[in-house]
Amino acid sequence: MSPLMISVSGVRGIVGADFNPFEVARWTAALADLLGPGPVVLGRDSRTTGAALAHAAASVLRACGRETWDLGVVPTPTVQLAVEHWGAAGGLILTASHNPAQWNALKFVDGDGGFFSPERFPALRSRAEAGAAPFAEAAHYGGMRDRGNEALRLHREAILRAVDLDAIRSAGIRAAVDTGHGAGGVILPALAEELGVALVCHHEEPSGEFAANPEPTEESLDRFLKIVEGEPAFVAMIDPDADRFAVALPGTAVVGEEWTLPLVVRSVLAGRTGPVVTNLSTSSRVEAAAARFGAVVTRTPVGEAHVVAGMRRVGATIGGEGNGGVIDPAVHLGRDAAVAFARLCEAEALHPGGLRALAAEFPSRVMRKAKVSLPVGGMAALEPLLAGLLGEVDDRRDGLRWSRSDGFVHIRASGTEPVVRAMVEAETSAAASEMMERLRGVLEGR
Repeated sequence: MSPLMISVSGVRGIVGADFNPFEVARWTAALADLLGPGPVVLGRDSRTTGAALAHAAASVLRACGRETWDLGVVPTPTVQLAVEHWGAAGGLILTASHNPAQWNALKFVDGDGGFFSPERFPALRSRAEAGAAPFAEAAHYGGMRDRGNEALRLHREAILRAVDLDAIRSAGIRAAVDTGHGAGGVILPALAEELGVALVCHHEEPSGEFAANPEPTEESLDRFLKIVEGEPAFVAMIDPDADRFAVALPGTAVVGEEWTLPLVVRSVLAGRTGPVVTNLSTSSRVEAAAARFGAVVTRTPVGEAHVVAGMRRVGATIGGEGNGGVIDPAVHLGRDAAVAFARLCEAEALHPGGLRALAAEFPSRVMRKAKVSLPVGGMAALEPLLAGLLGEVDDRRDGLRWSRSDGFVHIRASGTEPVVRAMVEAETSAAASEMMERLRGVLEGR
């Protein structure tokens, strides 16, 4: 078996020896074997290996007797929405999300439009490992249909129905977004025009010419802020498959992916109160926003599939992840940068003082994040060392997590990269940095 990163988040690896057309074919055949009857929606982000690998996937789907509806380069949530609204059997997306350009991956969409659940993914993996290949006879090969423009229109219309369109259009909002030559460039400019928002879109062309690190983080957003002209209501960056949205408010300390979800939660709950679901790594600003309206916050392991499963269980009003992934069931149950964009525009339009006034309501919180190599012995080897520093672990559902009065510490093995992720939230920058330095000393064996 090749050293792929395999988890409920999908199957990803560096293109070449690890991730190649043979692996794509193996997992695509397993998907075709597992899904119920009907067509399969196929989409991809803009990375340069995507077209060839998507052709391989389409050939296998058709050889398995599946009608294939090809969307081309579209945001990941566009595929999810199309599966749900068109009644397809499922979907397949070629995207490595925030990973650099040399990576690619498969994400698997079930018939309800959500990613395969933690309970269902093992069945798919078993079929792939067994080499399931349900190939059809010649007379039963599936056809191919291009439905990209139709799917993008469906996606935009679903968002426009969910927000207060009149308020946004009358607010005269200006925004600047860097789509990083990813799939976001095919939806955000058109959506902004329909919302009546004046959008300056950087790196709009979906050419796949990503930055060395295309992840939308506080550091990359800081660099983008320095080149933005004028005074937009907000500035943002999104990842290559347009499911994550990092936001900044120029002239304030509000910068980074961890602000997006709390601001959206605060705004949405003002109109409809209900449960909120997020993951164990997300800023406690979410609890602060929910507490204002008496809403209950449920936390899950990291990963969209886990959060969506939690949202289904409690009937969540809003949810998402601190990496900038907003999940709004009023549109669909999936992380969506275009939804985040529209909801932030709505917040700017509806609330006195706009986003800046909403941000000022939150308690002081500072987060530090780090990635280190996974040690020999994995997470089990780390626990006794970390317990000496932090005491008894509070939560083991996804790595190791300690709750603190002003935030938390969370250490977990990544499901998308061969690293350990460390997250620290504290009241001040000094406290967060000090704790992160002590953690790094333990994690790196210093």
